[in-house]
Amino acid sequence: MFIHLNVKSNFSFGHGASTVDELLARAVELEMSALALTDLNGMYAAVPFAKKAKELGIKPILGTTLDDPSEANLKAVLLAKNLDGFSEICRLITVRRLEENFSLPERLKSVSPNVFIISGNVDILKACEHLKYRGQLFGEIIYHSQLDKPKCRAIGRFCNERSIPMTATNAAAFARSRDYPKHHLLSAIFQNTSMKKAKRSAGIGSHLKSAAEMSEIFQRAPELIRNSVRIAEQCDVDLELGRLKFPQYPLPGGESPFEHLKELSEAGLRRRYGESPGQDAISRLAYEIGVIDRLGFTEYFLIVYDIKQKAVEWGMPFVGRGSAANSIVSYCLGFTEVDPIEHNLYFERFLNPYRKSPPDIDLDFSWKDRDRVLNYVYDRYGRERVAMICTTVTFAFRAAVRETAKVMGLSEAEIGRVTKRIPHYASESFDKLRENNPLCAELPVDIEPWKTVFRLAQGILGYPRHLSIHPGGIVIAPGRITDWVPLERARKGFVVTQYDMYPIEDIGLVKIDLLAQRSLGVLTDTLSAVKLNCGCDPPVDDFKAITSDAKTRGIVRSGETMGCFYIESPGMRALLKKLGCETFELLTAASSVIRPGVAESGMMKQFIERHRGEAEIEYLHPKMRELLGETYGVMIYQEDVIKVAHHIAGISLGEADLLRRAMSGKERSSDKMKAMEDKFLRGCITKGVSSDIALEIWRQVESFAGYAFCKAHSASFAVLSFKVAYLKAHYPAEFIAAVLSNGGGYYGPGVYIEEAKRLGLKVLLPDINLSEKDYTGRGDEIRIGFGAIKNLHNETIERILECRRDNFYSSLADFMRRTNAGAKETALLIKSGAFDFIGVNRPSLLWKLEALKDRVGAWGGLFDYEESLLEIPPPLDYDERKKFELECEIFGYPVSRHPLEFIPPEGRGDIIEASEIEAHKGQRVRMLGWAISHKRIKTKNKGEYMKFLSLEDMSGTFEVTMFPKIYQKYAAETMGQGPYLVEGRIEDDSGVLSLVADKVSSIKCQVSSVKV
Repeated sequence: MFIHLNVKSNFSFGHGASTVDELLARAVELEMSALALTDLNGMYAAVPFAKKAKELGIKPILGTTLDDPSEANLKAVLLAKNLDGFSEICRLITVRRLEENFSLPERLKSVSPNVFIISGNVDILKACEHLKYRGQLFGEIIYHSQLDKPKCRAIGRFCNERSIPMTATNAAAFARSRDYPKHHLLSAIFQNTSMKKAKRSAGIGSHLKSAAEMSEIFQRAPELIRNSVRIAEQCDVDLELGRLKFPQYPLPGGESPFEHLKELSEAGLRRRYGESPGQDAISRLAYEIGVIDRLGFTEYFLIVYDIKQKAVEWGMPFVGRGSAANSIVSYCLGFTEVDPIEHNLYFERFLNPYRKSPPDIDLDFSWKDRDRVLNYVYDRYGRERVAMICTTVTFAFRAAVRETAKVMGLSEAEIGRVTKRIPHYASESFDKLRENNPLCAELPVDIEPWKTVFRLAQGILGYPRHLSIHPGGIVIAPGRITDWVPLERARKGFVVTQYDMYPIEDIGLVKIDLLAQRSLGVLTDTLSAVKLNCGCDPPVDDFKAITSDAKTRGIVRSGETMGCFYIESPGMRALLKKLGCETFELLTAASSVIRPGVAESGMMKQFIERHRGEAEIEYLHPKMRELLGETYGVMIYQEDVIKVAHHIAGISLGEADLLRRAMSGKERSSDKMKAMEDKFLRGCITKGVSSDIALEIWRQVESFAGYAFCKAHSASFAVLSFKVAYLKAHYPAEFIAAVLSNGGGYYGPGVYIEEAKRLGLKVLLPDINLSEKDYTGRGDEIRIGFGAIKNLHNETIERILECRRDNFYSSLADFMRRTNAGAKETALLIKSGAFDFIGVNRPSLLWKLEALKDRVGAWGGLFDYEESLLEIPPPLDYDERKKFELECEIFGYPVSRHPLEFIPPEGRGDIIEASEIEAHKGQRVRMLGWAISHKRIKTKNKGEYMKFLSLEDMSGTFEVTMFPKIYQKYAAETMGQGPYLVEGRIEDDSGVLSLVADKVSSIKCQVSSVKV
């Protein structure tokens, strides 16, 4: 018998070449009773490895391989004997990852008896020799070929001389020998070198060998084989998976967490419902608080409340979202703004006694504020207890092909030509992609060297590349967080956990999502600008006022919501028009039915037709009308599944949520579904529902449940959508300026510039005396800020603003003298139009700049010298095309002209504009437009790709539909921004007109590259 004690997975970035599942599958084939996982400087996969191993009847041995940053050959395998040893290894990995001047030999000297050390390095063994008396130090003997003999003999002599026991390992880096080419490839990729030059840390024999093979290799030293088993027998780590580890909330002396939560919630109840709230609200609050306390979540709620209160104290807007909005406690504590009683939201969707996982409360903050909130959490709860959660960035299709081609020596130009056709993410194999995706149909998968590239790249799809930061997940532990998870520095320098959100949940640590959102920055900036410009405070926090406002309802109903959070995509704007959506309830439904999967399932079409009275609404049972009346019998919400299971089948609300989870999530299994179906049908019959009707209701529930969306989440976001829609309706200049200043939304900045023009606003170029750092809006004008000028540094912008605080700049010389700005940045300002106020054309100003730049600060006659330059005849001004090109170069988008203006009239022929589309319903037309967005989807029945294009001309925007045959024909043609000449028929889909294309051509437009 032999146990592998040194095994690396693909989480040993660039070293291991097999997944945890592949390693364990091989271990099962080899009938191994135990297996270690010892990834390099990490335990990224420890939790899923432990879970999967136990499911397969294999004992998981948890550990790591630590190396010394100054010398890669200084390394040791560490194995945890117990949970204390596991925690110690977590801390050692963290120190190795974060501490400067880390010395592995020094650190290992003080390792506790809870950890085994196995090393084939003499310096490590010397440093740790005293540990041999505790039976925790072993020399490592690895033998793959004759080349290993000298090292094996040296380690053997050293250990025998010092009575250090030894053990055999195979330093396995992959499951099977055939995986060696994958190891070679990954080595090259992570070393950023060619496959020819890559240094490989493992040989072809570094795989999981059978016990018989290992015994054969070490037949002259059977004790080394037996020692592997002895070590394995002493390793027994119980990670206590599933046992929640709640952080503690610091309370005033004498008060219990339950009493404090109850007091805060009851105060919130009075604030939300008045001094005499209804009995339904009182009863529900008491019930929810009881469930929260019984499940042990009380302090979690108090911590979220503490974070929320600090945001309120700082005047930060936030949005509580997700299933937490189903809770009246969340509503009373101020986490969410949606009344769960009024909107019929079920607490059990958020939390119930049957749910094993912790509650999930998400708070969104402005992207400008979120870091301040995070720092508060670190300071308040202790940096040793708090960490951001990582997310694992993996090799998706395009990245896998690109990196493989790169290490095989292909040129960047050739790689770019091929990879631009490959989607970033896809679930199919390369063969399926070629079959289904028109852009991939001509990929050179059968031509060398690309044939080899695609074959190798296929093997690393989904493999980890590096760690990044979860968008908002932060974990607070009850003690040192490194007792449970190692930490490391992710890209951009942030410290994160080595586990992503799923292992964090499995191990019982509780996360809070504190997310950054740009729309809250838009909200804040618009409100500040309106206050500055008009001296008033728009009533965005008055829910009834904004949802009943006629202008706001008007822009929502007509889909004029470009720039509005959650409801600005082309598909969403079209849906708003189809529904004539103007109420909060309908907006909540609309933002649910448009979710990916729902539209493809046919639910969205069914909902639209029933809403418009174009299809009959049928209810299988009278109770269904009561339960699903607001959605016309379509189960678009996850809460609908709970309602039906509870009220029709008599299943408890908690169990109904389990049913919903089983139907919609990764937990779905045929056995579980069969048991659920039997229980549902029995419950229906018990409540007097006939078996035929019960079976049909079940089929309906089953077909909808996989696509249904959380109503509470949609409702929470719909509140913010209405707030920003109100601001767009009443303060368009301030609003669009704020959208641009906060980095836009669904579209690029050029699209919002054109939207501003469609709203009747003037878009002004930067002005050295009038611009701020950000875009500013007032009245019917928007002025571009200095921050929009590419390559103009923040320090320069701050200096410009500081130096003009007392008085404006009077001339170019005055500006240069006061700011001491560099010539390159001053030239950018001139080209952007920031000095146009002087009345001298830009070429002349650039000529002056050349003459003045060496004289600034050198003598006091700068102004006189500038005056003398006026006597020289100025160069001719730029023409309109040149100014257009400068705008594209400096801002990345045009301001003064639309790109289509440079297409000569004779090239337009019988082209109609977007504003004329209504008059051509049902007719064949030709239209010309610049692409502002696109979306590619698969058809439901055949799984073929089709495409939607949103195009813009000088009069507005219009939508183009390319069905599969047409998309297959013109896929390559529509990869860029155009402009495109589209021929086809104007068709009416539930009141929304679009151009169904039968011919698309990209036309030449002699302008610079524009990012609209």
